Amino acid sequence: MSSWLAFTLLGLWAVLAVAAQDQTARVWAVYAYTINGEGIPRVFPRPRSLTPFGAYQLHEAGIAFRRRYVSLSSGANEPGTRIENLSPYVLDNDDVKITSTPDVTVLASAQAFMQGVYPPLRESFNATFFNNQLELADGSSVSTPLGGYQYPSIITVGAEDPQSLMISGQAVCPNHAAANAEYTVSREFWQTYEESAVFYNRLHALSLSGQFDTAAASYANATTISEFLDYQVVHNESLLHSLTAEDIKRARWYAGRYVFATDGNRSTSGAAVDGNIQTIAGQGLASSVLDAFETTIQDRGANGKMTLQFGSYQTAVSFASLLQLATTNPNFSSSIPRPGSSFVLELFSLESESYPTYPDPAHLYVRFLLHNGTRAEFVPYPLFGHSPSNMAIPFGDFRAEMQRMSLGSTEDWCRRCNSSTVFCSGVVKTRQSPLSKTRKNRGGMSAAVAGVIGAVITIVVLGLFAIVGFFLCLRARGLRKPRVGGFKGSGKMGSDSDLTFKNPQWGDTIKAPAASAKGHERHGSWEMKNQSPPRLAEQSVGASSLADELEEEWDIHGTEPVKPHEHV
Repeated sequence: MSSWLAFTLLGLWAVLAVAAQDQTARVWAVYAYTINGEGIPRVFPRPRSLTPFGAYQLHEAGIAFRRRYVSLSSGANEPGTRIENLSPYVLDNDDVKITSTPDVTVLASAQAFMQGVYPPLRESFNATFFNNQLELADGSSVSTPLGGYQYPSIITVGAEDPQSLMISGQAVCPNHAAANAEYTVSREFWQTYEESAVFYNRLHALSLSGQFDTAAASYANATTISEFLDYQVVHNESLLHSLTAEDIKRARWYAGRYVFATDGNRSTSGAAVDGNIQTIAGQGLASSVLDAFETTIQDRGANGKMTLQFGSYQTAVSFASLLQLATTNPNFSSSIPRPGSSFVLELFSLESESYPTYPDPAHLYVRFLLHNGTRAEFVPYPLFGHSPSNMAIPFGDFRAEMQRMSLGSTEDWCRRCNSSTVFCSGVVKTRQSPLSKTRKNRGGMSAAVAGVIGAVITIVVLGLFAIVGFFLCLRARGLRKPRVGGFKGSGKMGSDSDLTFKNPQWGDTIKAPAASAKGHERHGSWEMKNQSPPRLAEQSVGASSLADELEEEWDIHGTEPVKPHEHV
């Protein structure tokens, strides 16, 4: 009997295993955050723009996305990854939602990327199906420009748009800048600053002297220096031979350390801000991901099949920290994703049918993949600290985790950032004083009752003023009768008893407030009352380099890992 039961269970297990093998992952929606391509380094006296090499990087990345998610013929190593019911040739802007920051480098990157995802129709369509000749009413004909070039709808969200919080929430967040300022005077910063001084002095002698002065060649400008070296390695042959690969790697490592400390650190305990403010950009992106997936689920895949966001690497580092990607790959916390890299989240189900219907949310899963640059593959990584054997998680669990880390609302961002941005004035309610809150908690009078009492008090006060004024008028009439006497100099005669006077010496005291105000006049800024560590005076950085980095931090680019499968 036991043998028969064992044989039955073995057969059942074999059937289930075969059924599981027949199931295929069906991708229903994709969310991707892509970093801009190579731009003109910030230290160059030229306007910021996407370089031809940067455009090539993003175009190649777009081609990789087309091959995996759009094209009808998937590659041999990427079976079943095409997004269900997505147009393979003609771009449908209801299916593909594209958002970018208005930075010229980022926006141009989005345009180059989309040329790869949906190329001109002459390239993607067979000549039999695509005719670029259009006949007009007068009998003439015209051809579509650029061989049927497709024009994607790219929404740009600037700093004054609340939608910008979803892709660059750190850009105009004062408390985020305050947290960065706290880091630059912290013990951790100065330890790294001192230990890296010899390395940066050597770099300055070999390659930085033309663009950086001696003081600016330091850890304080790690990201700017790394961006400059990455650009020079590609475009400057002489510098390529003067530096070793180890020098470039080390410069990138210091840049990654700086960016993680300012955008990915979740353990800040400074006095000025809360401990999670440095990951505010990733929190906004988490809200965007959750909104995109819930929208496509609600519409049962009819809209929002592909959501593409374009921005800087700061948001990507912040998001990676919140997803706990460094748990299985420490490089997520010590390096910067290379230009053109994408953080990808796939919403999929396991199906055995060739043409499945949209599944119930309980049957949907989410997995994370990193496409780390131009020629890299899509490499999966586990989310939220899970083991590598658990690459995909149920959508319900994913939603719960994302809700915990995502930005609550625009008002939440405005309060936590202490921002005075235009849109904050319309969403942040007037703050109550602690006293008024206490009274409210104690069950004080309602606003209506308080208003009535205030009106009554006002009427009584006005009545008292009217009575006093009446008696003063009567007294004034009595004073009009002529009397003997008057002032002589500063004195007062006995007949002047009904008059009052001021001692001329008071005129001296009237000027006292002006003198007092001058005595309290401040020179400089109150922030300078605490002096920097002695090391700052000896090795001060350029006055504008660090400030520019805080104000234009979306303009810097990152590093290229040696092994795309293992490095961010």
